[in-house]
Amino acid sequence: MSLNKKISLKIALPWLRRFLAYGFLALLLLAFLNPRPLSEVVAFLARFQFGQALAHLASGGDPKTIALVTVMALLTCFLGRWFCGFVCPLGALMDLVSRLKGLFGRRRFRYKPFTFKSVLIPLLTLIAFWFGASTFFGLLEPYSLLVSKSLVYAGPNLLLFGVIILAFWRGRSFCDFLCPTGLVLKILALASPFHLSVKANCLKCGACSRVCAAFCVDGQTQTLDRGRCLLCFDCLAVCPNGSLSWGRVSAPRALPVQSRRSFLSQAAFGVLAFGSWLAPETLRAKTLGQPDAAPILPPGALSLAHFGAHCSLCHGCVRLCPNQALVPSSVTHPALWDRPVLDPYQGFCQYDCVLCAQICPTGALRPLSVEEKHRTRLGQVTFERAECVIVKNGTSCGACAELCPTGAVRMTMTPLDREEPFIRDNLCVGCGACQQACPVRPISAIRVTGLLIHQTADLPVVIETEDETLTEDFPF
Repeated sequence: MSLNKKISLKIALPWLRRFLAYGFLALLLLAFLNPRPLSEVVAFLARFQFGQALAHLASGGDPKTIALVTVMALLTCFLGRWFCGFVCPLGALMDLVSRLKGLFGRRRFRYKPFTFKSVLIPLLTLIAFWFGASTFFGLLEPYSLLVSKSLVYAGPNLLLFGVIILAFWRGRSFCDFLCPTGLVLKILALASPFHLSVKANCLKCGACSRVCAAFCVDGQTQTLDRGRCLLCFDCLAVCPNGSLSWGRVSAPRALPVQSRRSFLSQAAFGVLAFGSWLAPETLRAKTLGQPDAAPILPPGALSLAHFGAHCSLCHGCVRLCPNQALVPSSVTHPALWDRPVLDPYQGFCQYDCVLCAQICPTGALRPLSVEEKHRTRLGQVTFERAECVIVKNGTSCGACAELCPTGAVRMTMTPLDREEPFIRDNLCVGCGACQQACPVRPISAIRVTGLLIHQTADLPVVIETEDETLTEDFPF
């Protein structure tokens, strides 16, 4: 390769990486600023995240997800951690923040050898995910951490703020010491034949170490940890005499790598990490238990056990809900903490809407057709007759029956010669429209409580021409 070509490659690779990484970040931010018009873009970006795709496999997956994970894993085995350097939006944000440090002084990093402590947190996170505790995975998975609507109920994403501060002082340390997706990619990247190599004319000046935000290059001893290299190529740009190059290296001795002991240790951790995705559903969910009160889960959740074990807290469904009916749960139960639940006081679940199930990247919400959604029962309705304004104040109402999409709530003439709500449980889908419409506050007279396992409701029937009249022993 000629000198001009080497210089061109040395300049082109870092800029190409930044262009793609910052482009993905900008597209993601644009999509979440306008989530409903760009719902398909949001869904694509969410499913293209490696960690979310792996989580989808754990919930059963589908042929597209299996193909996507296979291609991405093979590319990582061939090229290295391309996803972390070129695609990951949180990685791009950390790069931007780290570069801001240059405005306050020179960025200086130094090589850190591999230790067991460096992978302890992501390893424990994957093990916890194995047993159904997906909360820790949701807190540390890059996509969920970046786009989560809140990691504290009705509050800011404090964890993301902490990662930004960490990036300012310690570069991409999150990627290798905290990120569960990074641990999986690290193991795959160890097999890559493409990596950095050093020539005999290396000055051992340490310039490459000082710009490596992943702490994986030691310019003094010419040591490289392939698994931790994020393919940022900043070291190529600062090498004073071009002694560093990136490409296919066939002879292992030509490559400065970490010790054999370090390699075997990381491989062993990789086996444990991959094992977390193979656990059966019953094992993953059995440790979650049941909360004191069942929440109203989004359509497609199937059950609290399934939803609690697979939701990654990305809150894409919360952002896309057209009625703002989904909110992060304030319940501290491990199957519910910060996960989206339906709050009828905020809004009701639209009868024909299936956006939340379509946007979910992990399979925690299974996709539903509109017809399936019409028969999916999210909860059951209860009616406190004594609190109804018709009974309590003698006021005409009927708002609950007007909004009910299935006819489960109907106004029926009573022996007292007034119309009152009458409930047909078999038609109720638990959408919460009646509860939101009820004027009684702070607690509605008609309320929906969630089901631990979603059921199937009867299809609405044609309303009879004759009025249905209640007898004196009506069940309210």
